[in-house]
Amino acid sequence: MTLRLYLAAATLALAAFASAQTVTDDLGREVTLAAPPTAVVSLLPSHTETVCALGACELLIGIDRHSDVQGTEGLPTLGDPYAPDVEAIVALEPDLVLVDEYSGLHETLADLGLTVYAGSPQTVEETYEYIGTIGTLLGRGAEAAQLVARLKSEVAEVTSVLEAVERPTVFVEIDPTPFTAGPGSYVHELLVAAGGENVVPASMGQFPQVDPEFVVAADPQVILLLDAPFGVTAADVHARPGWDGIAAVRNDTVIELSEDATDALSRAGPRLAEAVRILAELLHPDLF
Repeated sequence: MTLRLYLAAATLALAAFASAQTVTDDLGREVTLAAPPTAVVSLLPSHTETVCALGACELLIGIDRHSDVQGTEGLPTLGDPYAPDVEAIVALEPDLVLVDEYSGLHETLADLGLTVYAGSPQTVEETYEYIGTIGTLLGRGAEAAQLVARLKSEVAEVTSVLEAVERPTVFVEIDPTPFTAGPGSYVHELLVAAGGENVVPASMGQFPQVDPEFVVAADPQVILLLDAPFGVTAADVHARPGWDGIAAVRNDTVIELSEDATDALSRAGPRLAEAVRILAELLHPDLF
């Protein structure tokens, strides 16, 4: 880029950021930037994917160990929110750090003088709002609005095909204890959008650990193994005591999700529409 083009781009960015930008993170903290950030650290894969989806991958100077977005190869890996390399993060001198809201890492980094946004979306609607928030922080508000509009359109394309479909009952296994996803969770909302019916009732909460006997009694027609990338197989499910009578086991519809599919379903962010389509193709292969 020539100096003239660089200065023009910088002028446009500053014009879009004419005044200090302030957003409120998921902990209720006000996060203010006086100018567009030029050095961003992301410590969640969903943050990394969102930054890159907004066309701002070049702003990233460090990422967490789970981020695997194309365009971030070679960046320093800085652990994760529960085992961060704080010294390395500070040494990079970021002007914005994106973290989660649960680990408490925001306190450590803020005490060291860094500007930190703490949060991650937990529902589909929060995901759309979150993309807008990150867009505001990065000075990419227009790009964020375009991305949200595209995601909503792509989800609508899938749901329109499924309006009159018969919904199979589904149990989503997050780990073999088994933990699952209930109503109110991001995964549940994706499942509903994709034409599935969750067997877990709202009374159990968003991420309940259920008794195996509950799954047997619920008799789901499909079991989705989000823990397949961690070694759990359909054969393991078939071998569980009493599970051989479950419809999904009898009909060989215990589905092992790939690591990429599991990432799409569990990282609330710009892969939302992709995740809905993945589920729709699994649950209604004759329609997609």
